[in-house]
Amino acid sequence: MDRTTRYKIRNNLNYILHHDATGGIIMIALTIIALVYQNSPYAFNYRKILEVKAGFVFGDYSLIKPILLWINDGLISLFFFSIGLELKHEFIEGHLSKPKNIALPAMAALGGILMPSLIFFLCNIGDDFALKGWAIPTATDTAFSLAILLFLGNKVPSSLKIFLLSLAIFDDIGAIVIIAIFYTAKLSVLALCFAVLSIIGLLCLNSFGVNRKSLYFIFGSLLWLSILKSGVHATLAGIITAFFIPLKKHDGSPLVMEIYDSCKVWIAIIILPLFAFANAGIDLSGITVNKLFSGVPVGIFLGLFLGKQIGVFLMSYICVKAGLSQMPEQATWKHIYGVCILTGVGFTMSMFVDGLAYWGSSVFAYADSFAIILASVFSGITGYIYLRYFADKQSYIFQNLIIPKIKTLKETGKKLRG
Repeated sequence: MDRTTRYKIRNNLNYILHHDATGGIIMIALTIIALVYQNSPYAFNYRKILEVKAGFVFGDYSLIKPILLWINDGLISLFFFSIGLELKHEFIEGHLSKPKNIALPAMAALGGILMPSLIFFLCNIGDDFALKGWAIPTATDTAFSLAILLFLGNKVPSSLKIFLLSLAIFDDIGAIVIIAIFYTAKLSVLALCFAVLSIIGLLCLNSFGVNRKSLYFIFGSLLWLSILKSGVHATLAGIITAFFIPLKKHDGSPLVMEIYDSCKVWIAIIILPLFAFANAGIDLSGITVNKLFSGVPVGIFLGLFLGKQIGVFLMSYICVKAGLSQMPEQATWKHIYGVCILTGVGFTMSMFVDGLAYWGSSVFAYADSFAIILASVFSGITGYIYLRYFADKQSYIFQNLIIPKIKTLKETGKKLRG
């Protein structure tokens, strides 16, 4: 193999790994593998792998957890760390640094939280245990929904990608607030004290303009350990650490985006797919019709598939009509509604909240998780078909039905005249 060929292969591989749709494709593949694996004769091996315990002991301190929890509490914290980095960049230097660009995605995200939670509440009213999962249908899986949007290519305006990403940022902020307030266990005062000390350490590093990534990693790790033991969910450590990292180095080169870019690929092709594989292995044999049509699964499905699109679109419409924001460039309300449908792809984020709400419970026999997958699949397919064929319906009919018919008639006329 000559140097030119190796260079082309390396460039093509690099392009594939850094493409925004790659992570979504890998997650879809591993989700299918997990489902097949769990419902095959090898299901025992699937669970056995996830239940293997690992950790470390340091004097009297020990941290031993199953691999499943290392993924859900540990690796996923890196995903939230990347969210924190993106939030900091967007609000200081990015698209959301301009006030006029904030109103539309912020209002849309708010609608995407309120309407699904209302639907879930109505489906489970009177059942206090079931209502613990009210936030499950409020989340959007950015990687999946963005991958679907990118598959459409030039069939939709490029401004829709910016709208979806901006909306997802506020959606993530909502998820962070919800997790911090509503899914916090009993608090350990001692662990919280250590967490505060770690935050003070990060604050000092930031105040003195320290650019060494290793020091932020050390204090961030200490913060993660402290929060893990405190009762607050450990993923918040990732967000907090990201906020204290300086936006730029001393020479003016970007630091936050440098770290974000280096993390992005690993999170997209390894961390999120691993999370999907570890949590999508649903035992379908235990799901009965009664279980599937009980309050929680129905609330999740309707909340994601209908609540998200209705809530996001309604608040977007109000925001634009009230003059608080402008429409994305070259986009119509049909385009906006298509993106609203895609926000119903909850998957990994909904699975994450589901795990927090009903951790250790087998009451629903995986019907809740299956409802998340069904709603995500329905939202993804419906959103794609709508944007591909109906968002610009007149243009589609003209280009694919009328023009071919006219050409056929012309050719027929020429043959008859000939």
